[in-house]
Amino acid sequence: MSANPLHTADQRAAETLALRLIERADVRAARERARRVLLADAVAATLDGRILLDRALDQWVLALAMREANGDVADPRVVWNVSNAPRPWFDHVYPGAAVAIDNPDNFNREIPIAGEGRYEIAIRFSEDPPQFSIVIEMEPDHHAGLGRNIGAFTLQDLLAGADADRRVIVTVGPDDNGAGPFHFRTEPGRIQIYTRDSQADWSQVPAEVSVRRLDPPTGWQPRSEDEIATTVIADMPAWVQFWAGFKDDFLGYPEPNRLVGPNGRDGGWGYLAGGRFRLAGNEALVLTLDPAGSYYTGFQVSDPWTISPDPMHRTVSLNKAQTALNPDGTATFVLSPVDPGIANWIDTVSLAEGWMMVRWQGVPAGADPATFIRDVRLVAADALDQVLAAGAPRIEIAGRRRQIAERARLHAARTCDAAWARRED
Repeated sequence: MSANPLHTADQRAAETLALRLIERADVRAARERARRVLLADAVAATLDGRILLDRALDQWVLALAMREANGDVADPRVVWNVSNAPRPWFDHVYPGAAVAIDNPDNFNREIPIAGEGRYEIAIRFSEDPPQFSIVIEMEPDHHAGLGRNIGAFTLQDLLAGADADRRVIVTVGPDDNGAGPFHFRTEPGRIQIYTRDSQADWSQVPAEVSVRRLDPPTGWQPRSEDEIATTVIADMPAWVQFWAGFKDDFLGYPEPNRLVGPNGRDGGWGYLAGGRFRLAGNEALVLTLDPAGSYYTGFQVSDPWTISPDPMHRTVSLNKAQTALNPDGTATFVLSPVDPGIANWIDTVSLAEGWMMVRWQGVPAGADPATFIRDVRLVAADALDQVLAAGAPRIEIAGRRRQIAERARLHAARTCDAAWARRED
């Protein structure tokens, strides 16, 4: 299985429609009304916040347009949304969509369903699959909020019941009629199902995922573009308000340069820890973390609006394969605006402040989250050699060039229509 499972006709159709939607005069007018609200936000009064305001807004608007382009619960599709790096494919340039502290290791795909409907989701895993989760959530009005989790399965759950070709079926419905061994029991209302492939290595191929409704309603007619645009416009104020405000109470809006957590994810599929960073040009934040034997780990940063920088050519994130370990099995990361010569450099892309996130998924049973964060300290950049342990992995300029070149090559694979790139040793 080497063909790109993201390069589908349904993906092309959703992106093409969403790109038309965001250029419509009525949707553009709604965007400008949302922009006026954002200008009153405290972050907009900062230099980074003002410079990056329009990028954040455009990514939120496109994420909403994609959600509504694939919003028909009678005829749902599997669509990759919330990936903020631009991608040239399908004869267009998709500029990227985001919500908050989005992870470039993730492929977040969305499936809209109705609580009263019956559906079948077919999944086929690659030979070396990324960590995978499928979750079902009650969707808030206007999509403006975090859904209420009512079920989840992980890669480890599903592989245990997969066939010899690594295929598995997840059934969905309001009762147990026709339920398979992996079944989501629904509640009345609007629901989103999300699949997430989390690459511990960017050469890992995400799963093939498809959906079909088993009881399509009689007399169904597809929505017109005008109807979809009307819904986008109606949703936009609440949608932008929620994601613009997400930063204001996420993790209790902690003091900068500390990590809060790890907190368990709803549905039990992983842990996260996060916080804000605030660095002067001559400062660095040093963090030592324990991967704890997890199938997937990842570290990411974002701007003050919680929108992640383009990950293709900068080390704004590091996953398990991209991280060099200390002799004791822990990993030391350095956040700084200037390359410190440390292998695990998280590049702040000269942001004065922003957000950081650490994720653990596929965590072994018995692992103690209290031991995941070993040390977090703010130091002067010229004191790094005194702070770092002797065995902390280092890197020369030539090594950094190779690291970034390989990063760009593997990142580009996700928009290749024919195959998925493999890591070059």
